[in-house]
Amino acid sequence: MRFDRVVSTIDAHAAGEPLRIFTAGVPPLAGATMLERRRFMAEHHDALRRALLFEPRGHADMYGAVLTPPVTPGADYGVLFLTNEGYSSMCGHGIIALTTSLIETGMYQATQPETTIVYDAPAGPITATATVGGGRVEQVAFRNVPAFVAADSVRIRTGVGALDVTVSYGGAFYALVDAAALGVEVVPGRVGDLARLGMEVKRAVEREVDVVHPEEPDLRGIYGAIVSAPPVGDDADGR
Repeated sequence: MRFDRVVSTIDAHAAGEPLRIFTAGVPPLAGATMLERRRFMAEHHDALRRALLFEPRGHADMYGAVLTPPVTPGADYGVLFLTNEGYSSMCGHGIIALTTSLIETGMYQATQPETTIVYDAPAGPITATATVGGGRVEQVAFRNVPAFVAADSVRIRTGVGALDVTVSYGGAFYALVDAAALGVEVVPGRVGDLARLGMEVKRAVEREVDVVHPEEPDLRGIYGAIVSAPPVGDDADGR
């Protein structure tokens, strides 16, 4: 059997959130910035994203990460995050799973008790710090790009009525809404309702506001909705 292309990947997860890391088989991506490389991949190599994230090799919740050389001094890698819908600018669970995989597979030489890896992402530089013991990663923390409120008290109309939401940025733009306003509880048994209502909020905000990063016009649009509620115990700040 003859193969036209071979792509190597590592499948990982962070608390159940999947990440498929492309380790070989992706052609060089042109661009002086990660946003330019993201655009180049979308225009010239999007078939790879579809082949590895869509069924039968992937699934609806599959996420991907493509490693590239860094674009800024001091960074260790460039990284592009892929989704079933397209390309993200930053991914928290992706950084955690990627850092763990690079260290535990030996792709990145770890030091104990801490190992720091700096990534150039489309959103900007991300610094991940892993606690390492016995060659295994015990935990990962990361410093994200600066966060800010992009729009406050945005009035939207949904199936449950008119709502006020906040649009904030932390590597991607999100619509923030209280669960009480949606008439739903943040509990495992309401996951389906949370997903449906969250998507409704996302689309409603997109109709009302053209969200664009003030310093980078390629960072735009609502990535998702975050539905929050008060905590149920003293060991958390919220749900």
